[in-house]
Amino acid sequence: MSYLLFTFYLILFSWLITRIQFLKKSQLGNRILIALFLIRIIVGLINAYINLYYLPVSDSVAFHIDGIQEYHLLFQNPYEYATNIFQTGHNSYGNLLESSNSFWNDTRSNLIIKMLSLFDIFTRLNFFINSLFYNFLVFFGTVGLYKVFIKIFPTYRFVLIGCIFLLPSVIFFSSSIHRDGLMYLSLSMVIYHLFFMMKNNSYPAKKILTTLFFLLLIFLIRNFVFIILVPPILAWIISEKRPKHTFFIFVGIYLLIGILFFSTVYLPPAYNLPAHVSSRQTNFIEIAKNGASAININPLYPNLRSFLINIPQALNHSFMRPYLSEHSNFLYIPSSVEIFFYEILLLLFVFFRIKNATIYPLIYFSVFLTVTMFLVIGYTIPIIGAIVRYRSIYLPFLVIPIICYTDWRKFKRTFHIKI
Repeated sequence: MSYLLFTFYLILFSWLITRIQFLKKSQLGNRILIALFLIRIIVGLINAYINLYYLPVSDSVAFHIDGIQEYHLLFQNPYEYATNIFQTGHNSYGNLLESSNSFWNDTRSNLIIKMLSLFDIFTRLNFFINSLFYNFLVFFGTVGLYKVFIKIFPTYRFVLIGCIFLLPSVIFFSSSIHRDGLMYLSLSMVIYHLFFMMKNNSYPAKKILTTLFFLLLIFLIRNFVFIILVPPILAWIISEKRPKHTFFIFVGIYLLIGILFFSTVYLPPAYNLPAHVSSRQTNFIEIAKNGASAININPLYPNLRSFLINIPQALNHSFMRPYLSEHSNFLYIPSSVEIFFYEILLLLFVFFRIKNATIYPLIYFSVFLTVTMFLVIGYTIPIIGAIVRYRSIYLPFLVIPIICYTDWRKFKRTFHIKI
């Protein structure tokens, strides 16, 4: 019965993809849309199978089990089902930025559990069909992101398809029933709506409310990402009005935010942002003691000097790990090959960059956001597996500019390549 139900929903979603205007207006064409969707579904099924049968501890499976409990609660006690997400097993609703013992930290999991409990109404509690529903939602984010970047790089259609839909770590981690896919969806939809509102100089209430909804979702799933998003979004909005000064606007806003960030060390502990980042690292170090992919990481203290000293290590961990030589675990091999490939692309960009190219505010937004996220990941996470997962959804925002601003004609002439 579950196979028939899965087939039914797969056909239904594939048909809907060819009918929903948001997806049709991507101009990808029905065949490519369905092909990209099916690739995502296949990866999602592989991911679900690995989580269900091969991983001793899996967040996705834990979400599934809790989702079934919530599904039963929905019919047994609808009032408690509707209100328990607002309840806390902790002393208060404080500790907004803490990574443990916090209502806000629990909310990021509770939202996924609630979502799965609603899926279960239609999927008969099937883990694999839930994965199908989940990836149908995330697919909207990938298409939205494509619709944005194709406006900036109209001649790079297949490059954008590869970078947005098919990068190995991006599709693998965003296809698993976890926070990463929802973050990819939410971030993409925020970018999509902001881009077209500013491009068309039109700000309808529906699009503003949709943007605020996805920003709220980001805040509830990973509030530290919401905080990191504020400076680049602010700089992007200002730069659209003064595009000739985009670089200086971004640098100026980041300098101002940096000053404000480190000034919070003089505030009470609840508002001391550097201390929260340091605390986050401490919590991850404790988690890493029980992990198989732990790496050494310098302690991060809540002061400017410590943050500056740790920049090289942070960037090394987030941009370059795992190394090709790190084969103590065979699971590192695909990630190490992938990141090495991106390093080659970056090197080619350095030597064959298109000179005097127009760099749009969105590109500055993408690069500044990605580098900031990579810094935070490198500062706080001493687990290679977690580094690979956390950085995955930000890779398109770095890889796209690298490829599209590389002069490939000059590269081919230099090495006498005839293609």
